[in-house]
Amino acid sequence: MTGDTILALSSPPGTSGLAVVRLSGPACRQILLLHLGKAQPLSRHVYYGAFRSQAKSVLDRLNFVFFSGPASSTGEDVLELYPHGNMLIVDGILKSILEQSGVRLAEAGEFTRRSFENGKVDLLQAEAVGELIHAQTAEALKNAQRIVGGELSGPLKALRESLLDLSARLELDVDFSEEEADPDFSSWIPRIQGVLATLDKLASGFEKGRSLARSPRVAILGAPNAGKSSLINALVEEDRLLVSNIPGTTRDYVDVPLNLPGGMIHLVDTAGLGKPVDGLDELAMERTRSQLEKADFRIWIEDGVLGGGEVLDANAFSLRIQTKLDLPGFQSKDGFLGLSNRTHVGINAMRENLNALVFGGGGISGDILLTTERQFRAVDEARNRVKAALAEMELRKRPAIEIIAFEIREASDQLRELLGEISSDEVLVKIFLGFCIGK
Repeated sequence: MTGDTILALSSPPGTSGLAVVRLSGPACRQILLLHLGKAQPLSRHVYYGAFRSQAKSVLDRLNFVFFSGPASSTGEDVLELYPHGNMLIVDGILKSILEQSGVRLAEAGEFTRRSFENGKVDLLQAEAVGELIHAQTAEALKNAQRIVGGELSGPLKALRESLLDLSARLELDVDFSEEEADPDFSSWIPRIQGVLATLDKLASGFEKGRSLARSPRVAILGAPNAGKSSLINALVEEDRLLVSNIPGTTRDYVDVPLNLPGGMIHLVDTAGLGKPVDGLDELAMERTRSQLEKADFRIWIEDGVLGGGEVLDANAFSLRIQTKLDLPGFQSKDGFLGLSNRTHVGINAMRENLNALVFGGGGISGDILLTTERQFRAVDEARNRVKAALAEMELRKRPAIEIIAFEIREASDQLRELLGEISSDEVLVKIFLGFCIGK
């Protein structure tokens, strides 16, 4: 166990039914005795009792659970308290515990870092804990859950073992190359090609995995008064944006979050596109066109009664909408979805179309994806080493066994770094710095 005990509020500050206070370290048993009067707690049992200050005044009556190390999330003794979610109560409990010797406030991600350092999770799983907490789409959440569960670590460890076995056999050939006939390299090639195929697949999914870390941006474009702001208000079911019959009300783009079954997206309301009436209007339209380039998805909106002019580029828009379905004179057009911002007819269909457009209907990819630059660099370097070993075998009539063995060993070391079996303190600090306090 580490010499000190860390303490943190693991639930968000503010008013709630219950809060969560976590401790990890050797002082947990002492705190149980002094503040809760529990001398011999059973591990993983829920208890209820009064939490008393050192002056013996009752700060709260609460539930608490003790987890005996090493069979705990951090590998150390862990104590979790569940006081009522009033910050006056929570602050009193935190201050009272901090009066004990050897107890300090936890740093960002320190609970997860102790889990890693005590062998409860590897570095891939530890990174995924942070991604699990901050995931904003169903696919990002599922990907993080699978990595936390070891579904990526297991295959990578098997791959590393395969490389270690190859390296050992090749180095054995180096040691005995003068006593025996030349080794049959053709028998090694299929195994190395298999390793390379796995690494290539992991690397190829990185761009998609990296994109999971942010919510997709969906730009709403159209002519002035086409109903862009009104549509966004209808989709989020509140008056988030100013709506007016006067053209040019929206001068700059506005970012509005929307929760869909597949996750959160950001709708970008933009200034109407048409013939500018003044310099400010022209500048607003330039900013609208810039959002067209930055958006992940683009939706064209036009007035179903008055029309909307020519679409900028039909191929640039994944979805085209006609508003004012409820008004006389509405003229439907092929390839457009008709709806009414006022009566909300067609709004549910719009949400379904958005979800299908952005998230593929909410489906989850079958592949586990790398999500950080650190992960990609390790996999990319490993596959470059494997490629070099394979090239040595395939291009030379008499390959240099020492070079092949070296490249395979280096590839194995990259996978060890990926899993955190080799890691510098600087790398660990960078990874856990982005975590919440209390996780």
